[in-house]
Amino acid sequence: MDWIENRLHELADTQTEYREFNTRTLATVAPERVMGVRVPALRKLAREVNRSSDRDSFLAELPHRWYEEDALHAFILCLERDYPRAVTELEAFLPHVDNWATCDALNPRAFKELAAEGPGGIARLHTDALRWMSSTHTYTRRFGISILMHHLLGEGFDEAMLAEAATCDNGEYYVRMMIAWYFACALDKRWEQTVVWLEEHRMDPWVHNKSIQKAIESRVIPPERKAYLRTLRVRKDGSWKTERGTSE
Repeated sequence: MDWIENRLHELADTQTEYREFNTRTLATVAPERVMGVRVPALRKLAREVNRSSDRDSFLAELPHRWYEEDALHAFILCLERDYPRAVTELEAFLPHVDNWATCDALNPRAFKELAAEGPGGIARLHTDALRWMSSTHTYTRRFGISILMHHLLGEGFDEAMLAEAATCDNGEYYVRMMIAWYFACALDKRWEQTVVWLEEHRMDPWVHNKSIQKAIESRVIPPERKAYLRTLRVRKDGSWKTERGTSE
């Protein structure tokens, strides 16, 4: 879609600092693929493309040339309210996702609406999340974990989901970061079921400590709980840090 690419070039920030900032944060994206378009402008354009007759043609143009085209694609999918259609379009797009920002932008409206339908909708969403979590593709796996975090920590929560997220650890940085983010959110919404995972050292030490770090950085977890979490940090070998003595 030439007109979409032209619009993206027009929207690119004229200050090179923003583009340089983006290229630094998007470590897995080649710098020459980044135009430097800000997120609010991308979201506005996504609504325009979504209403146009070119929507489906743009989504079919895979792989995209520009990072901003990937981001635009993600924001268009976020507007989708039909669950089967959202899944079909995600299946086509996810193999081409090559960075954390595009992955984390993916959260179709259809997912929230399906989860709100009750047990049947939750079960359907959970099944698809597990399928994506079993993928060998880094960002498909990361996306699957994000579904547990965004949609299944409320009424749809099952304690077994904590184990599902933890066992997703395949050693890849961007997967592990999402696991840590999930556990930090679970510590906020499901403290009693989640904190035991840290007290009993059920995860890899790196993911364990990163989960604690993210929870401590949270604005919603109470100070007294953050203080307790600090005592649960572990060394790389899995032993307790000095706040609690060693595990030996």
